[in-house]
Amino acid sequence: MEKIIIVTGTPGVGKTVLSKILARETGSVYLNLGEHVKKNKLYSRFDLSSRSYVINERLLRKSLQEFFKAHSRMSIVVESHWLGRFMPKRPGMVAIVVRLDPVVLANRLRARNWPRRKVWENVESELIDLSLYEALKFLGAKRVYQVDATQKRPLELFQQAHELLRSGKGWNGVSPNWLERYDPIELSRKIL
Repeated sequence: MEKIIIVTGTPGVGKTVLSKILARETGSVYLNLGEHVKKNKLYSRFDLSSRSYVINERLLRKSLQEFFKAHSRMSIVVESHWLGRFMPKRPGMVAIVVRLDPVVLANRLRARNWPRRKVWENVESELIDLSLYEALKFLGAKRVYQVDATQKRPLELFQQAHELLRSGKGWNGVSPNWLERYDPIELSRKIL
């Protein structure tokens, strides 16, 4: 039976780096969900305002079921910034939610030349723990782990994630409280 590790979080938090190291170090197959959607045309359209593809959930779900079946004897690391009905649940499936200080996140997304509105939407998602909420709703606290990537080198982040996975304990109910640290109105004024 395969083990599927979903690495999720707001765009820009460090999912790609962690996912690739995790796949390499555990001998797992790596799947970038965004690239998979584009490569296999699993979208209904391209939204110009958000500069992103609108996925076709039915097609993506079917494609993922086939992918998981084709790799049923292997471990898989799936990188995705979103969890939804498109993701088929499997026994042994867990999620690692990568978190990042919202100011660091804003700077990273600005460096990628993202529009201010899109930067703010992602910072706002991080502020309110949206990726964590989605993961907990999808898999439950026992199968969700959380790592804060703020001021961590990639190998440090991998070691922390790997230790959490080995512990098998799941989310402990504690999260970075960005709203305690930052006032959303002041932050939005700086970004917008």
